[in-house]
Amino acid sequence: MKRSTSSTDVYVTNEEAALSPIDVDWDVFNATTEADIERHSIEDNDPHAHDCFPNAGPLVTKIRARFGLSQAAFAKRFGISLRTFQQWEQKRRFPDGPTMLLLSIIRHEPEAVARVVSRYHTPREDE
Repeated sequence: MKRSTSSTDVYVTNEEAALSPIDVDWDVFNATTEADIERHSIEDNDPHAHDCFPNAGPLVTKIRARFGLSQAAFAKRFGISLRTFQQWEQKRRFPDGPTMLLLSIIRHEPEAVARVVSRYHTPREDE
């Protein structure tokens, strides 16, 4: 019964888990959906939350198409690296929780984000 001493990972054997004093509400557990898991990952600021957004590519493309902008124009307007944006649309990388929040704000309040970006964002060379 060895446990990891790493600050980020804790491993518990099945036997230890079975003896755990934690009371599990199995009805709630069994009713948990994939959407619930995604939401909980974001709320918990899970560093692996990006793994929960494999369908973000079409969402990113849909948001960009709504504005009728090229990838380069969209990325520049909203302060996103063009390369990163391209990788999202090509499903090579996935936005993390805070980025999904930013994309949601862009979707609903694009002018507010564009104003902040134009006023405060200093683009990097790769943008």
